[in-house]
Amino acid sequence: MKSHTRLLTVLDRMDNGVIMEEKDFDKLISKTVRKLIKKYDLKFNREDAILYDDDMADRFFQAAMELAVTTGVYCTDTHSAMMFSREEIEQALRWAPDHVTYGTGLDQVTVRHRVPEDPRVPVICGGGFGTPIPEEWFSTVMEAYAKEPIVDTIVGCNFYTTHGRVPKTRSPWEVLLAWREIELTKAALQRAGRPGLGVGVVENAVSEIGEISGSSADGFDQHHWHHTCFVSELKTNYGLLIKVAHLVKTGCIIHSFYNSILGGYAGGPEGVVICSCAGIIMECVVNMATTFSICPTHPFYNCDTAPELVWAASAVQQAINRNTHLCTTVMTSPVSGPMTESLLYECAAMSTAATVSGAARIDGVRSAVGVEILHVTGLEVRFNGECAHAAAGLSRKDANEMIKEFEKGYIPVLDKKPIGKSFLEAYDPIKVEPTQEWLDMYNKVKENVERIGLKMKY
Repeated sequence: MKSHTRLLTVLDRMDNGVIMEEKDFDKLISKTVRKLIKKYDLKFNREDAILYDDDMADRFFQAAMELAVTTGVYCTDTHSAMMFSREEIEQALRWAPDHVTYGTGLDQVTVRHRVPEDPRVPVICGGGFGTPIPEEWFSTVMEAYAKEPIVDTIVGCNFYTTHGRVPKTRSPWEVLLAWREIELTKAALQRAGRPGLGVGVVENAVSEIGEISGSSADGFDQHHWHHTCFVSELKTNYGLLIKVAHLVKTGCIIHSFYNSILGGYAGGPEGVVICSCAGIIMECVVNMATTFSICPTHPFYNCDTAPELVWAASAVQQAINRNTHLCTTVMTSPVSGPMTESLLYECAAMSTAATVSGAARIDGVRSAVGVEILHVTGLEVRFNGECAHAAAGLSRKDANEMIKEFEKGYIPVLDKKPIGKSFLEAYDPIKVEPTQEWLDMYNKVKENVERIGLKMKY
């Protein structure tokens, strides 16, 4: 891939960056973001659920470019900022791919760049995205995702145990975690009748150890896609860059995610947008990724479905997708868990917002913000995907009014964190099908979402 020719340049900047203390870099981020918000007249409008101002979206992009040039990316191991000129950044964006293909055979799918209000449907990625799962149920849960026809690609959960033991990061156990993921994921795909489905891997690779082992010979092939990221805000380290170097040299597809923190060094929603956009831009430069995900995090609820973050996610997508040809993705990470109506309304809000803002791929659902053991099912993934298909081609103004209504279905319970029920209570684990109670709840919310105006296609 053309973008991978930058590896030596990136590593040189890692070793020869501008030396500074991490606390000084954090202060630089905060100071620069505040200045850019004022300079570009960027304002969060609480009356709107999403952004639909093209000029402001473009101003957010210019602010993000300025932040990227000003601060660079901080490497915590070398205690230095990796700096790149605007010309270098623009060149990286120019040579980045505008599409990527996952999977093989009948399960092959291509993710393509989309723009705001694009009539083409985004690719649907289903999975628990790191939710802890006992190993005896991992393969069954993966099968539940793969069985959903609307799902184009999947991501796994994390093992709560492996071989009956509690694993430890950066230990030999992480190697066994990676290989257990390989074994059980492939078995799930076979049972679901989708052996060629592309998978986001190695989900259990907390460090570079699991990634290198899991993507070695006879592990996960190149038609799957592999994860790396930045640490908020705009930081990386040796472990993450080791992953990047390994994935580049082995010819793997790289997916990079960035989770800005509301109220942290980014500040409010406007700062979250600037930092998230800058994060995507610099992940293109440094991580040489093909797809780029965001999941801004609320400091109290830990979700990305709080109203100010739905707005921020829409603004990030529009800023990037109007000004580059990158393939962006958005994670649905709700507070609520399975068998709660509020979970489905959170899905409707985020999936609709991301789709009309130009996301190329819709990710999720990380139910109950991915912290409750086994609190994920395939049904919310189905709903998340159905909302995305229905929202493709909508105007942002129309979607804005719908999302306001969807938010009424979950905002009152955000602070209550209704985690719902586990997979074993929401599904028949032998048939790998949702219970009638969960289906009835899904159908009820689906009908209400249609009454609000989102016309489902299925």
